[in-house]
Amino acid sequence: MRRIPFTCTLDCGSRCELIACVDDDGRLVRLDTPPDRPDTARFPRLIPCLRGRAHRRLLDAPERVLRPLRRVGPRGAGVFEPVPWDAALDELAERLSRALAEHGPLAILHATGAGSISGRGLSGAPASRRFFSHWAPVTEVSGNMSVHNVSMAQQWMLGSNLSGSDRATLLDSRLILLWGMNPAENHMGPNTAHFVAEARDRGARVVLLDPRYTDSGVLADEWVPMRPGSDAALAAAMAHVMVAEGLADLAFIERCTHGYEPYRRYLLGQDDATPKTPSWAEPITGVAAETIRRLARAYATRRPAALLAGWGPQRTRYGEQSARALMALACLSGNVGLRGGGLGGSGTRGGGKQIVLGQLPAGPHAPGRRLPPGSWAPWILEERLEPAPALLYVVASNLVNRSPDSLANLAALARVPFVVVHEQYMTPTAQHADLVLPINTDLERSDLVTSWGHDSHLFYSRQAVASRGESRTDYWVFAQLAERLGFGPAYTQGRTEQEWLDALLAESPLDSEELRSQGIVRRDPEPRVALAAFRRDPEGHRLPTRSGRIELSSPQAEAHGLPPIPAYIAPEPCPAGYPLQLVTPHHKLRSNSCLDANPWLRRLEPQAVWINPADAAERNVSDGALVLVSAPQGSILAPAYVTARIMPGVVSVAQGTWLALDAAGNDVGGCANTLTDHTLSPTGGPTTHTAWVDVRRPEDA
Repeated sequence: MRRIPFTCTLDCGSRCELIACVDDDGRLVRLDTPPDRPDTARFPRLIPCLRGRAHRRLLDAPERVLRPLRRVGPRGAGVFEPVPWDAALDELAERLSRALAEHGPLAILHATGAGSISGRGLSGAPASRRFFSHWAPVTEVSGNMSVHNVSMAQQWMLGSNLSGSDRATLLDSRLILLWGMNPAENHMGPNTAHFVAEARDRGARVVLLDPRYTDSGVLADEWVPMRPGSDAALAAAMAHVMVAEGLADLAFIERCTHGYEPYRRYLLGQDDATPKTPSWAEPITGVAAETIRRLARAYATRRPAALLAGWGPQRTRYGEQSARALMALACLSGNVGLRGGGLGGSGTRGGGKQIVLGQLPAGPHAPGRRLPPGSWAPWILEERLEPAPALLYVVASNLVNRSPDSLANLAALARVPFVVVHEQYMTPTAQHADLVLPINTDLERSDLVTSWGHDSHLFYSRQAVASRGESRTDYWVFAQLAERLGFGPAYTQGRTEQEWLDALLAESPLDSEELRSQGIVRRDPEPRVALAAFRRDPEGHRLPTRSGRIELSSPQAEAHGLPPIPAYIAPEPCPAGYPLQLVTPHHKLRSNSCLDANPWLRRLEPQAVWINPADAAERNVSDGALVLVSAPQGSILAPAYVTARIMPGVVSVAQGTWLALDAAGNDVGGCANTLTDHTLSPTGGPTTHTAWVDVRRPEDA
């Protein structure tokens, strides 16, 4: 058999080495991983999880789109007819030209997502952005739904989105707080779970702070359940203990931060007569006051201590405050800039010079207008766009599924006269399109792929098998369209995809022979410590903030209607009839809404509603029973998972399964975003973890 290196481009939280084992007839027999790689505590192998190993079954999934399809029935009925590629491309080019001529570029909506990421501009969102940059300044549905709020907090406090420390520095930690982070399932950078486990084996204490006992509980010594959206309150109470007991690192605060005094006054209640004590935080967070004191003392004294913040806590109504509060707590503890410590920001590691490689050149046009990915539908439904959308072009995104309030998204889609989708599978978005173009999977195309959240790994992902059916690459589709629209030479520059890859490698100082033969180049430097130079010499390494230091008080926050300090803001009370808080975490067997087409993964762990035994008993719900989860936006039907792994008052519906409506309008696919709404945080970030639902047996609803 031939052994062909490739990697998946999923937005999964990592990037791993895979080998496609292909027989002499070109059939993919199995997926493997290279057996001869160095494997040490500091530089472990890049071993794929189930998501990566499941790619073989994606090639022939039942929902696979294998030829261009044109809608012939009503929108959403799923009635399509196959059309030849030339006919599909001719129609699409004509539609694009007409929309541009009659309505202008802003009437063309271009929506992308993370369905295919980290390449050089040949596939997915980078390919479609490059196409439109050569054609016209269209309206783009874009923005970061993953880390918007923490990115804003880092801009205010640090002046930029500075990189986090390398995960290998966790080997020096004595305490690790997994604050809403779930590396056992969602990685959050290559081998994060490995480094946490290794640190624990070396004596570090690991604490999981999360409404759920996730699979990362196996990495932890203690689980501290806490209510969603209460993170800023818990951080304030821990900070109060540090200040009141003289444990705050005043030397670091004085040298490296600005604006501490108003935050200190807030903590001690000197302005509002409410000290932010552990007793104050207990009813807000659900965490016992004594547990808060113990955690605060340990975090301040058991140094170096790492606060690893997940991205769920900042996807809340006031997620900016949660992110700011965690970074402020890290500052008070004095663990910033220490090897084995950290700041508690977004945590990804980029911006280094380990991998130098270009991308396909962009054209002259930037988007003429941008719509937020979390709330694009209301702009259409409320007729706020001028001109109104004439055409929607969707690439690498299950737009209906991934955005909040999926039913409203369907309604918005119905308002757009023509919708085209690049897809591998018949997703809910594709089912509501007018034209569906079949796209290759990772096994059917080649690309140069950088790692997720890490700047030292480059993969040469090689095409392993022939394209199924009539599927093509995004680059091929856009090259064909560019020819029809009159800018083919500018788009392709006369190069095929392989010629582009060869040219990029020829222009790079990287060892291309190593990359071609091994499928990967690793340039892991000595593990880097974020803000270490700043800690040593704050004046010599000033941050790009007004003061040059970490800003604990921010006028930018005030400009968005937030307090200047990282104060806790109580969320709005639950709507009548919806008493349970909802969390919609990412799932270990999916990547956003990718992989729901894989029947093997669906069988491993079917979609279920996590509910605490106390809440289940109150509703006469038994484990495995079908339940109706309802919210003001819509309802889903799914089995109940009755478990003490989730705290009372909270239910969990993992995101990513596909919307599927029954005759009564209930979503039997179990799509989490059927239950969320378009409410944004003060700076425009998604708030999918600030949602309220009820759970009932269908016969009781």
